[in-house]
Amino acid sequence: MTRLSISFLSLICLAVHMPLHRAKAEEQKITRIQMTLDELTAQGIAVRGTKARPFPNSCQSSGNAKLSVSNRLLEHFKSRGFTLESLCLGLSSNVRFDPETGRQLPLAFVPEIGKDRFGDQEFRLNLPSCFRNAVSDLECDYKFDSWWGNRLDRRDLTSRREFSQQFDAMVRQHIQRNRISGVFKVEDLGRGLFTSSYEWLLASSALPHGYGYALHGPEGDDPEVENVNLSTYRKKSGGSSLWSD
Repeated sequence: MTRLSISFLSLICLAVHMPLHRAKAEEQKITRIQMTLDELTAQGIAVRGTKARPFPNSCQSSGNAKLSVSNRLLEHFKSRGFTLESLCLGLSSNVRFDPETGRQLPLAFVPEIGKDRFGDQEFRLNLPSCFRNAVSDLECDYKFDSWWGNRLDRRDLTSRREFSQQFDAMVRQHIQRNRISGVFKVEDLGRGLFTSSYEWLLASSALPHGYGYALHGPEGDDPEVENVNLSTYRKKSGGSSLWSD
């Protein structure tokens, strides 16, 4: 068997293994900020299909046609090294905790918008800086699970690091070989690769690595959720600040 074949089989095994750590996640309560549609819009996020007027910066070309963001929000994140593309992918990711610190990210819940096929829709009101290049699995110094918030053990961390490095090489080769741009799926890479880690990928010259992705949330029971108003959230300890604070 060739070295390439062995490497690829290893990648498949890692891809299948990555979501398994959720089974041993500790129980965590999630605090969400209950907002009106107008309050979410005031934070610089507009949702297509609602009464909110779209903002000038659409996430459509990054794979999420329902979101647009304000100039002020975009300029804030650009000052932190984000592009519109990486911001859109981050806002579209199913992530609840900063994987480096374990602090919960500020999450907005807007009852007016209702549910999608995955349940209540949540909107991230800040992102970790290691999401700025849209390859968080490659660039974040993971210590905690980004959905459950539990501390990862050494085996989880080793598997994630090996997977992200091999996956990065495969995606770069795929983009270069096929000269693609725009949104694509993991299965488009071929070779029977399976991983449920990503909702979609984006090939774009606006991204430092030439591509990025939106993280896929795990399936199964969610942690306990507590909905609070913005004032209460700001008084609670342990949560990250809103981008606008």
